[in-house]
Amino acid sequence: MTGELLEEFEQKRELLRSLVEEHIRKRDKLVEEAQKFAAERDRLNAQVRELRDKAKDIIAQKTKLIEDIQKLRQEKEEHFKKVDEYRKEYRKIRGEIKITGVSMRDIRSTEREIQRLENKQQTTPLNREDEQKVVSEIRRLSAELRKMRKQYRIEIESNDKIREVNARIKEERAIAEGLKKQVEEISSKISALSEEINNSLQTLDEIRRNADENHEKFIELSKKADSEHEMFLKSKAELRDIEKAIYSMRTKDKLSRKKEKETELQSRATLLYEKFKNGEQLTTDDILILQKAGFL
Repeated sequence: MTGELLEEFEQKRELLRSLVEEHIRKRDKLVEEAQKFAAERDRLNAQVRELRDKAKDIIAQKTKLIEDIQKLRQEKEEHFKKVDEYRKEYRKIRGEIKITGVSMRDIRSTEREIQRLENKQQTTPLNREDEQKVVSEIRRLSAELRKMRKQYRIEIESNDKIREVNARIKEERAIAEGLKKQVEEISSKISALSEEINNSLQTLDEIRRNADENHEKFIELSKKADSEHEMFLKSKAELRDIEKAIYSMRTKDKLSRKKEKETELQSRATLLYEKFKNGEQLTTDDILILQKAGFL
């Protein structure tokens, strides 16, 4: 009965040893896989931090450019406002100047007459002679208008006050147009930075999502590894208990056999001692048995 139970325990011990090794193998493999996902997660998180810092720098650049463009726009509007003020001053001075032989009223009256004749030519049915008269009159008035405008311009532009105001208008307009160009250039830069920021944030979100997926996989595998480790500890404890039981059974069996052997030795030695007392001759082995049993 003891032998059968010992054999059963030994079989169970071998099974537990296999389980312990299997749990160790599975645990170590899961840990290795989990570490791969953790390493990938850490790599992706590093990229996220790098992209986030880059995006912050770009946003700071954009914010600075927005501040610059606001100042430039304000400055540009101030110069365009000065242009309008100088234009008003120009019209005022021009109205006060006395032009010899020609006036703005004459120029405008001639312009209206030319316009009336052109409209008549285009909308009124005319015979060839009347149309020729209209065309000739338009040509005459146009030549007269060019002459009046030229004279008017010469006299206007020769006026010191007009030249001074025109110079200021030109100067302020040049400054305003230069500022306008700067505003357009900076606006283009802001648009480019906005697109770069959007692209960076989209890339950042995608990488962060991948990092989260790797972290979730790491957690999943780590839990499985912990479960395998717990089963390993449990199997190891069971193995230790059954090894103790096997050792105890073997020790008891050994002591039992030893006791049986000692009992058998004592019985045989007792018989040999009786022979010795009766004067019977003993062999060397018989004497050794008596000595081992303590009779000699």
